[in-house]
Parts: sequence; structure tokens; C-alpha cells
Amino acid sequence: MSTRRRTFRIRATLCSAAAIAGAFTMPLAFAQQRDRAAAPRVVAAPARTDPRPNIILILADDMGVETVNAYGGEYFTPNLDRMAKQGLRFDNAHAMPLCSPSRTRLMTGVENHRNYEAFAYLAPGQVTFGNVLRDAGYATGIVGKWQLSGNGFDGRKGITPEQAGFEESALWQLKALDAKGSRYWGPTRVVNGKTRIDEEGFGPDRDQAFALDFIERHRDRPFFLYYPMVLVHDPFVPTPDSMSSKSEKDRFAGMMTYMDTQVGALLARLEALGLDENTIVVFTADNGTNRKITSTRNGTEVRGGKGLPTLTGTHVPMIVRAPGRVAAGSITPALFDFLDFVPTFAEFAGAKLKPGAVDGVSQAAVIAGKASGVRDSIFMHYDPRWLARPARFVFDATRKLYGDGRFVALDPASGVETEISPERMTAADRERRTAFEKILHETPNVPFSKERFPMCVGRPSRDPKLPAIEAGCGPASSAIGEDS
Repeated sequence: MSTRRRTFRIRATLCSAAAIAGAFTMPLAFAQQRDRAAAPRVVAAPARTDPRPNIILILADDMGVETVNAYGGEYFTPNLDRMAKQGLRFDNAHAMPLCSPSRTRLMTGVENHRNYEAFAYLAPGQVTFGNVLRDAGYATGIVGKWQLSGNGFDGRKGITPEQAGFEESALWQLKALDAKGSRYWGPTRVVNGKTRIDEEGFGPDRDQAFALDFIERHRDRPFFLYYPMVLVHDPFVPTPDSMSSKSEKDRFAGMMTYMDTQVGALLARLEALGLDENTIVVFTADNGTNRKITSTRNGTEVRGGKGLPTLTGTHVPMIVRAPGRVAAGSITPALFDFLDFVPTFAEFAGAKLKPGAVDGVSQAAVIAGKASGVRDSIFMHYDPRWLARPARFVFDATRKLYGDGRFVALDPASGVETEISPERMTAADRERRTAFEKILHETPNVPFSKERFPMCVGRPSRDPKLPAIEAGCGPASSAIGEDS
């Protein structure tokens, strides 16, 4: 037995033991659910006639690159670290700075200025990776956070999981302002269209049980599981494994490790079912860490940049584990944009995309080690229409040009951006700035929306000269913004 297989079996056994011990301190039904979610059953996968790989995308919520130990972060993430040692670590993967813009971007492969209309909204009729893979013959499922059916303030009714191509779903925040309940303790979930409200239990455990069940039930055919986790978004709460944590930082650390444990249990279940050799697992996050959290990365303090169009807002971890397709322990400096998921997954699945349907490029060759990179820059049109200020910018691994003319040097280690004045620019800087200016000039300069506070509709404005949806309406608008 390989070292990798022994490692995951040991980890799975430890998870099972922890679940059994926890059964003495929690309701029986909940304890049984944790046991089923954590303890893998060794069941040989039936022979498959379709050789295409399974695809799993795990998307953590509010987690910048500085949080993962494999990237020099301070938190205990042994399973992600092991995943990096067994797969490929992208050192320059970038999301949008906020959740809803990121989710529309990664699900459709389309730049935000083309299809992003409002916070927590994706219009019906949009083609997602769920549609692409379902139409290619994959079983499709989604579990975790949705937040695309509308924000509840502007009257828009967005796409449903079924319209987005997902045959099965178990989701938190399916409908805005509809007694969505807790994402954590005493959770509410909508499972295949039916609302389930639990007075007890931990939401992420419910999600994990659904994910593992989906994998097991569809092991005889190619499947695509999109797993947008609710962890590690605030409120920062104790987990079943960190009930004594007190401070926000300690609770955040506990949530990081609990999220990591769930990733390890999922990988262990794939191995137990004999699926790990033909499953591509991608782990990443939707935007930077909450600004209330300052973490240490390789000895340097990094404050979370969620919502900001800065490096700490976009730079996220990304690890790909695909035995036989990815060389173990690989690290790539290649730029990866969330636009690239749709074409990459389509290539893995042998699915054809219509010309011009997406703005991303396939990263399959980079993942397979056949190319050092497929893009030399990333452009973002960031107009969240939810509290944060909009911005337009283009960047590579070391330089960024904002639409307002600021040209900055990027320090990926600290997340710091330092403006470079014209007199300090090198010849290489001037050449790069010119290239970035060309991209900004050639990309449609769609005007930013003035409406940043849709939750303030009908309320007194902070500025009597402007509508409340433009100027804001007081402290309550900021509090609502924490739910992004």
C-alpha cells in the first residue's frame, strides 16, 4: 500500500474515532450523522465504462492565501498541506474580492461586466459549469452556500440550482430574506427544494454528509460535485472540535481546522471507494479573509482583505489533487483566474464550449504539467453593488494597474501593494504598464453602478442629496454587508 493511501486511511480512522467519542456529548441522531460522514466504508467501485474523471470543486468561504499552512500560514491545516504534497499548488490563483462576484465568475467563466447585475444574483439563462457537465453526461450536485437567487431588496429573482445544471442540491441561503436560518449551529438547509430546519446539529456536518453520500451514490459514473462550503465565514463560532474557544481569532482558527478535517474526510472517502485515482479535486476560496482577522504568514502579519480590490482581497489558495494527472509536490507560479474553471473542467470532461462563450482559458495543460502558464495577466471589473467601492484593474504576479492610473508593485508574501511613481519605473515597468493600459483600453469600460446599498431602499439617506441606495442609510447597512 502506498504511503499516500496509508496516510489517508490513518486520518480517516482518527476522524471516525473522534466522531464516536463525540457521540456521548451530542444528540444520538446528530452523532450518527457525524459517524457516517467521517468514517469511510471500504466499498469497491463498480466497473465503469466511462473513463472520464470525476471532478470535485471545494470552495471555502472568506479565506485568503495567508491562512493555509502549506502557503506559510499559521493555522493547523494538515489535510490541505498533505493535499499540496500529493498534488499541485498554485501560488498565483485569484478570485474576485467578494463572494457573489466570485461565484458568478467561477460558475460561468464570464467577466463580471458582462453578466454581473446585482449582489447575490445570477440571472436565469446563464450557462454554468453545472450545465456544461450535466449536458456532457455527468451526475451533478451542489452542497453548501448558494446566494445567487437574489438579494431580497431589488426585486430580482435569480437562477435556481436546477436551472444552473445541478440535479441534486443541499443549500444554505437559497432564498434571500426567507428565514434562511443558521449556516452553523441549528442549521437550515434546502435539500432538493425542501426546507429542513434543525434545532440541533452543526451545519457543516450536514453538508459533509450530503457530499459524501453524493459521491458514494454516483461512483459508477462520472460526477461533478460543487462544494461551496459555509466555513470559514463569520460569525466565528466554536466547532464540535473547538467548543472551548473564546476569542474571535481562536474560533476562526478552530473553524479553519474543522474545514481542513472535512477536506481530509472527503479525500479518505474517495480512497475507500476506489475513486481517488480517477477524481480531480480542486480546493480554493472565494475571496480574501475577513478584515477582522490578522494572520501570520512566514513571520509576517497579513490583515484579511475581503471586499478590497487589493492583493489581500483576491489572492487565494488553490490546490489540485489528481493522481496520475498531476505530479506530486508540484508548485506553479502560473496565474489562475476564476474565469478559467469552466473551460478547464470542460476540457477534462471532453465537453465542447461555443466559441466566445467564456472569457477564461483552460488550465488543463498547466495542471498536467505540460505548460508553464497560459495567461500573462488577469483583468477584473469589480462592481459588487454591495457596500464595497468598485474598481477596474489588471495585474500579473508582481505588478498591477488600476483604472484610475495607479501602478503598483505587488508583494505576494505580505499582500502589500506599493505605488510606483513614474520617475521610479524601470524599463520593464514601463513596458508592463503599457501592456496593461492596452488591456484596459481594449476591454469595454462599462460604467460602475452608483447603487452600493440596495438594502437601504426606502430608508433615510446619509446624504439628503443622494438616494439611500447610493449614499447608504446608517450602521445597519454595514451589518447586513457582513453576510456576504
